[in-house]
Amino acid sequence: MKNYKALKSAGKVSVQKVEVVDQVKVDEVRDEDGVITTYSQKKRTHEELQAVSKFYDAYTGESKDDIVRSYSLPEVKSEIDRCKSLISKLEAEQADLEELEKDLKAL
Repeated sequence: MKNYKALKSAGKVSVQKVEVVDQVKVDEVRDEDGVITTYSQKKRTHEELQAVSKFYDAYTGESKDDIVRSYSLPEVKSEIDRCKSLISKLEAEQADLEELEKDLKAL
């Protein structure tokens, strides 16, 4: 998430763990003859990690519904690795350019 640190310090973003219901509990239903018309099902849930951002109307400044984005730890780790890789490539390019500059200045 771009500018997460700044948004967090300004109180404009927060994180939360929520339980999401995938399947509500359903009780078994039988008709008057005892035949099952609806089979019972257990409640199924999973936990979700979310970032909640405050959202305001650009023209009026009025507070709007928060923007909620779900994250997974592997997804965040992958983004961190991608950034580190990009930094390494940029540092190598910087070193090459500094070497070129040094050689050109030596002429």
